[in-house]
Amino acid sequence: MRTVHTFLASLALVLSTVIGGALLAAPASAHEERAAGFPDGKGKVPAYLGLTNARNKVVCTPSSKKLIAAMPQGSLKTRNQKLLKTCGYSSIQDAVNAIKKSNTSIYVLPGTYYETKYANSKPTGYCATIKTASKDPLGVGQYIGSLTGEQPPEYGDGPIALSYPDQYRCPHNLNLIALLGDSTPQDDSIHCNNAMCGTQIVGTGRTPKDVVIDNKFSKLNGIRADRVSGIYLRNFTIQQAEFNSVYVLETDGFVVDKIVARGNDEYGILAFASDHGLIQDVDAYFNGDSGIYPGSASDLNADSKTTAVKRYAVEIRNSKSHHNTLGYSGTAGNSVYAHHNQFYDNATGIATDSLFPGHPGLPQDHARWSNNEVFRNNENFYTRFVDTGICAKPMKDRGYINGTVCPVVPTPVGTGTLIAGGNYNLTDNNHIYDNWRFGTMQFWVPAPLRDEFDPGKLFDTSHGNQVFKNVMGIKPDGTVAHNGMDHWWDDQGIGNCWENNTSSRGKPTNNFLIDPGACAGGGSGLLPGLVVKDAGFLTCSQYDRADPIWRHPPLCNWFDSPTKPTNTRVEGLLGGLFGPPKG
Repeated sequence: MRTVHTFLASLALVLSTVIGGALLAAPASAHEERAAGFPDGKGKVPAYLGLTNARNKVVCTPSSKKLIAAMPQGSLKTRNQKLLKTCGYSSIQDAVNAIKKSNTSIYVLPGTYYETKYANSKPTGYCATIKTASKDPLGVGQYIGSLTGEQPPEYGDGPIALSYPDQYRCPHNLNLIALLGDSTPQDDSIHCNNAMCGTQIVGTGRTPKDVVIDNKFSKLNGIRADRVSGIYLRNFTIQQAEFNSVYVLETDGFVVDKIVARGNDEYGILAFASDHGLIQDVDAYFNGDSGIYPGSASDLNADSKTTAVKRYAVEIRNSKSHHNTLGYSGTAGNSVYAHHNQFYDNATGIATDSLFPGHPGLPQDHARWSNNEVFRNNENFYTRFVDTGICAKPMKDRGYINGTVCPVVPTPVGTGTLIAGGNYNLTDNNHIYDNWRFGTMQFWVPAPLRDEFDPGKLFDTSHGNQVFKNVMGIKPDGTVAHNGMDHWWDDQGIGNCWENNTSSRGKPTNNFLIDPGACAGGGSGLLPGLVVKDAGFLTCSQYDRADPIWRHPPLCNWFDSPTKPTNTRVEGLLGGLFGPPKG
């Protein structure tokens, strides 16, 4: 067994000679935001109030009458006809601004909403001077993550992250539709304390595609719900944002239900530093980062040194996320329970990590992915769109709504699930198949990558992860669809185990140097990550789609398209410095 001293010497050599000092800075993050904190956890998941809430505002377009008339006969059409008679707004934001009492429903009738008044608004007065004259400025050190290089022109001249007081003063600097629930921004509380609490925005059509909110890249975010406990978003499509279509931040109690989130530069649905959340029946696609992102969910189980949890902060169920760089991702995606979902036709299906600095709750811990289908995650958007120059075009000209995906983060193409530095996670009872590189992948992330320089924390990931009772390389109908390799691991960590998984090849294939042992027996012992495996990750982490060198980091093979596996061919024995075997 290699000693820690030998490993550290080898790692230092890798960092200095292979990467040439690039890791002195953390990898680029796609998530640029103010420093955030967790709610106190006293909230609850809100209940849907239906289409008959007496406390309501009704929004419609000139085409709503015709669209409702075309609906089939039935109670839903009748209800829409009644709501149409009371329509008082043509703008969703205007309806939000008119809310006087909490638990108000905003009924959005069929049609397409551009929110032109807010989309075309330019900052004036104080809001035009935030970059240089903010009363509550954010220093660079307060940002979560950082963008590499120069700020992209799409973001304009102002800062792309604001303090909460500045968000409250200037809600449309960055957001098409903004709900801000804390009307006392100067105190230390992040509680929702105004009429926005409990707001429900509900599309009244038969399907989510009957109501479309199109940001057309006019603002950074489509809908921002910031400190809005009890927010409920249901039954509409939202599209074409530079950052997020749906953004929930520092909120205790939220539901995102039957939402289509598509064609965004970065995220479809992003929940951050929030608790008591439910994301269900959503369809997320054509997003440059992830379709669904439950990052820095409340770290409820941080003190548990087993996989046992008090409860989960965010639940994701019955959803589809496909044709994104990542189907699901979450830096510090703590206490998240994702089950009965489909993650397919992405570059990577599911990923969680401890890579990016500033996210509350690092290192990541205590997620569970159970009873999902994770399949066919082999889409290579790096070669298709980054290498061909499409992603260098102005954002509006890239064709996101038609299927262009411009990856803003690095991920190994052809991978089902990925734990990039995480602890005490459960991956169980899933069908993981037809992922041409790896079915599951797990590796250690050195703490300095998240700006944690305490030597005692260098090896604080990945420990206590359990992968069990998964069906590898076999579809639910029994058809064989091999993974390139079922399980890839860099040998790092205490308490990791893989057991009772079935495979299309009889015995699950893996690259383990030493059998980690049974879960009941404590799993793996401390075996620092194998340098020849981890070095590839360390260079890949420096990916930058805007940089002609770092869009393909040296010695990184993650962006190479893996070959379709066969019965005898196993993909990527090491998967780090070395490419897949030939033949």
